[in-house]
Amino acid sequence: MPIITAQDISCQRGNFLLFKPVSFSLDFGQSLLISGPNGIGKTTVLESIAGLRGLQQGRLSFKDQDLSKFKDDWFENSLYIGHKTGNKKELNCLENLRSFLQIQGIEVLEPQAEQALEQVGLAGYEYQMAGSLSAGQKKRLALARLLLVDFSIWILDEPFVNLDVSGCDWLLSVLDNHVKNNGILLITAHDNKVIKNKVTRELILEPAEL
Repeated sequence: MPIITAQDISCQRGNFLLFKPVSFSLDFGQSLLISGPNGIGKTTVLESIAGLRGLQQGRLSFKDQDLSKFKDDWFENSLYIGHKTGNKKELNCLENLRSFLQIQGIEVLEPQAEQALEQVGLAGYEYQMAGSLSAGQKKRLALARLLLVDFSIWILDEPFVNLDVSGCDWLLSVLDNHVKNNGILLITAHDNKVIKNKVTRELILEPAEL
């Protein structure tokens, strides 16, 4: 039985569907790249899968149960990082990392958070306000959460944006390890062609017929 199943799902803008209904299933140790032209709804469908907005069509299931009825179980097993990183500009890097995970019900000790920041290339920035970081550093701060969670499902919207070459290489390694350790990955990444060769499957969204 697949862990995640989508049956004929689609999202809507105004009175029109964004893309033709799509279906897929994912089990532990599998990954899905969602592709398609700009504006077709890649971010929207990821947000819907993450439980942040509703679907206009179709059904999402988690462990063969309708996701809309089992959102608590879903949120306890999944982590979403979107275009908007969720960093608070008035908090420093350590405070950002620890407070975000606290909301997820995860207690992170300061040494653990410091180690995660070092691994993402933010050693020495522990007490710097997030609002003063560069775009790439802000993305690294958000992605540091991946090192501190034990969630099996990662939902990542364009995580490679604003990362330099070393940052992209680091992230690819982290994603590889997650899937190899029986994690599930759903991702959009139009600007990183390497990921296309690493995912289990690719789902290409096509415009809905008007």
